[in-house]
Amino acid sequence: MNRISKTLVAKLFTAFVLITMTACASRDLRRHFVNKGEILRRQWTYSIEPVSSSLVVPGMEYVSPVLSENTLIFGSDRFGVVSLYPKIQAEKWKIKINNGVVSPIEISGGFAYFVAGDGLLYSVATDTGKTQWTYSIRNPVASKPTVSGNDLYVVTSDDALLSLEASTGKWQWHYRRRNTSGPTIHGASRPLVIGDSIWVGFADGALVSLAKKDGKVLWEKTLNSNRRFSNLNAEFVRDGDVVYVPAYDGSLYALSASNGSTIWVRDGLGGSKKVTLKDGVLYAPTSSGELYALDAKTGKDIWKFELDQGISSDVVVIGNHVILSSSSEYIYALDKKTGDLAYRYQIGYGSGFSGGMAYDASHNWIYVLSRGGNLLSFSYQDH
Repeated sequence: MNRISKTLVAKLFTAFVLITMTACASRDLRRHFVNKGEILRRQWTYSIEPVSSSLVVPGMEYVSPVLSENTLIFGSDRFGVVSLYPKIQAEKWKIKINNGVVSPIEISGGFAYFVAGDGLLYSVATDTGKTQWTYSIRNPVASKPTVSGNDLYVVTSDDALLSLEASTGKWQWHYRRRNTSGPTIHGASRPLVIGDSIWVGFADGALVSLAKKDGKVLWEKTLNSNRRFSNLNAEFVRDGDVVYVPAYDGSLYALSASNGSTIWVRDGLGGSKKVTLKDGVLYAPTSSGELYALDAKTGKDIWKFELDQGISSDVVVIGNHVILSSSSEYIYALDKKTGDLAYRYQIGYGSGFSGGMAYDASHNWIYVLSRGGNLLSFSYQDH
């Protein structure tokens, strides 16, 4: 089976998992809930025209919108990438790409870096939309790129870490992990730079630390062993000497940034979404459809929220609330201290969100791309 076929199988399998979870959990846990004020107010919607492609799974949009100065840049696996002036809802530029954009977008130094469904890694000027260079990775799914100085790192879904020159796209070195033979989930782990090393998670459950200059393995450890899905494809989050690492359907780990040793571990709190750290509280979405608030130092529970359906996106902490979107139907606003539901917005049965949200702190607006291909905007009011 070639790389494209393996990636398509992983994507279809992930879609099946999400759809099955939604179907099995087709319920309303809060049938009589009444919103406590209009915490999120729907503003405008930007609709993406569909593009026919044999590699597109309808209803799966994994790319989170990102803010770049006064513009919003987002991609879709239906057509490509758009730069939008969000306040006036006008396009700045638009690039059509076969099979669209399939990785999260990294903005650094005036350039947008992303991987598209045509198997190319792109560097695009954020002011003009002009493509500066492309590099063929021959894989239609990859991680969000990481830029450190003039070095760019990206991981493909067939477990290869590439190091390129960010300014030119020139190959520097690569590290390839032996492919896992078991089932795998769509996506790849974003490389995390720590000093002179890079941390990367792989589909076989291995966390590997490599030297930035040449890709030499410094150490590795296995997480999430003997599980149904062994993937380490969530983005890692560092806070000083602690790195938080979720394993897909295993555990959430707090590891030492200096040597990878375990500080604490919480079994059953793994997922494919990164944790969010705010004021000493860790917000952890799980692969089983909950959001936990934990003490970041100890990993002990503060509260837990169960979604009506699906699984949570990445979260945004604003004012007195935690905002999260679900892979099925809803956007939620929770009380930050208690985890109680304060507001729930339904976008339509059968829809939901696969990617994360962008938050504009200067205007208190939130942007999120639905699985139906619609970019939604909400204003936030702290009640």
